[in-house]
Amino acid sequence: MSYTRLSMNFQPKTALYARRQVLLGAAAALSCWESGVFGAGNAVAATASTSVQAAPSMRQPITTKDGTAFTLDTLRGQPVLINFWASWCAPCIAEMPSLQKAAEQLQPDGIVVLLVSLDRGGAKKSLPVLAANGVTAPRLGFDPKAALSREMGVSGLPTSFLLSADQRHCLVYVGPREWHENAMQDEMRRFVSSPGTFNAA
Repeated sequence: MSYTRLSMNFQPKTALYARRQVLLGAAAALSCWESGVFGAGNAVAATASTSVQAAPSMRQPITTKDGTAFTLDTLRGQPVLINFWASWCAPCIAEMPSLQKAAEQLQPDGIVVLLVSLDRGGAKKSLPVLAANGVTAPRLGFDPKAALSREMGVSGLPTSFLLSADQRHCLVYVGPREWHENAMQDEMRRFVSSPGTFNAA
């Protein structure tokens, strides 16, 4: 698996810099992923295990593709898989087909899949990438100033949060996943059905 660490500037400003950061970040993160840690001080550490955590603060608004602001609180009452991504993040792009399939598969279970882009260009930058990768089923959000992702402790991409319907508990997934595979789907369904007593298989 690979994972793109966020730079001090949080997002690359040029295509050349972005490409270099993705390649270097993915290579370095792979080594860290295998060892199970990214070092002290990170809000979210890479780990192979899954455990229930208290949901982080999520007050910062994000926008829809037409620029309307909303907060995650408006989705309370539904379990939500929130995936933070960016167009310059190679692992993020690689897992998009899996997220598309997962959104379709989880819809009957009432689980919302929300993709939140961190691209500085917002929807204008992100929508063509989503279209090119056949992403139509997930709900979309845009966080161009990285306000929500910082509040939630995201330190690299992709990072995903599976929120319980009451938004009190979550599972955190650092790095890409095969979201459409049976084992992954079963884990998510088990968590949302009983978040307070969930145990990873």
